[in-house]
Amino acid sequence: MKILIAYAGNNNTTQDCANILRSKLRDAHVINLAKQQPDISDYDTIIIGSCIRFNEIHSLVKNFIRDNMDLLMKKNTAIYICCGFPEKANQYLLHNFPKKLLNKSFSIQCFGGNLKVKPYKILDFLVMKIVQKNFKANEKDLTKIIEENILEMVNDIEKLRE
Repeated sequence: MKILIAYAGNNNTTQDCANILRSKLRDAHVINLAKQQPDISDYDTIIIGSCIRFNEIHSLVKNFIRDNMDLLMKKNTAIYICCGFPEKANQYLLHNFPKKLLNKSFSIQCFGGNLKVKPYKILDFLVMKIVQKNFKANEKDLTKIIEENILEMVNDIEKLRE
């Protein structure tokens, strides 16, 4: 089984998760959608990964899904998101992904994420500072990658091989 992990993110968390998945799966190829638009026809299983930033998935992931929807509906599909608020994962998924793709996907996971204070724009920087203060005020830890959810997706994929 040939597996494609196609992702886009604004920091390295989504990429890190794609690489962790690849290290645990045979025949998996990772493609950053910012660098390449893959031909998915050669793959049996497509894993779509995206960051969540201000409640939205990455625009390159939106475009990838839009451009490949017909073919995605004929493949084994899985979805993961990386976000700083895993408790809102279902909300993010329902808001951003087509319902028919969500219904068809055999595995959907939130891999958590890292709230980073070094975004690219000054407005992002200010928002992240406020978020960090709220986490400290509520005595919550800043989020991290949820390895158990990555392993759960790997297990779901291995079940397809059986």
